[in-house]
Amino acid sequence: MLVALLALFVALGGPAHAARLINGSHIKRGTVASKQLKDRSIKTRDLSNAAVRMLLSTPDNSVTALKLGDNSVTTRALAPGSVVTGSVGDNTLTAADLATNAVGTEEIGDNAVGQSEIRNNGVAASEIADDSIDGGEIVDHGLSIRDVARSVGMLQWPIAALDVDECDTDWVPITGIEIAGDFVVISPTSAWPRDLVYTVNGTSSEGEFKVQACNRPRKGQTGGPIPGATYLFNYAVLGY
Repeated sequence: MLVALLALFVALGGPAHAARLINGSHIKRGTVASKQLKDRSIKTRDLSNAAVRMLLSTPDNSVTALKLGDNSVTTRALAPGSVVTGSVGDNTLTAADLATNAVGTEEIGDNAVGQSEIRNNGVAASEIADDSIDGGEIVDHGLSIRDVARSVGMLQWPIAALDVDECDTDWVPITGIEIAGDFVVISPTSAWPRDLVYTVNGTSSEGEFKVQACNRPRKGQTGGPIPGATYLFNYAVLGY
């Protein structure tokens, strides 16, 4: 009977009149489908809060790598602990990707770091445990006197004119270390007279060592006087 009356009103007054007579209470739940709705006529206010939240949320596993732009995902978009070893490509991380002090000994596997992973001058003495390096870790001919000496430097040594079998002795002061009982070696950096023999001695002094130059002709030769000159020497103090 109701449907017949509605049809009669629609026929007499047209759709506009029917719209004033029909409201949501007259429509059976679940009977309005997509084809009864006008395109783009539903507004956000027509939806429940739950429906809005569902439409705004992103379904799990719905975003793939193909849907992401290059460099579009930053660290703040990642949950803590969400990136693990299996998620990182081999050789894709550099030092710039690591926070300061982020890698400790527990993150490094045994024998995982070789020479190729260490940059030049990248390891300081503070990173090396006492007695952890022996001859097997040192490249042949890789050490210079500077690597083993307690102190190195240069000295100018003015040597007086010397006749055959005469000697000239001098004392060389050194600061910053105590050298009593240490070994001291010297070597001239320039040309050196053939018959001029030099020696160096560590002494009981804490702050100087002794050098001596003597005019010693070769055996069987008479030699001759050597004029005075100033010579430049390298020196090194080796601890005992």
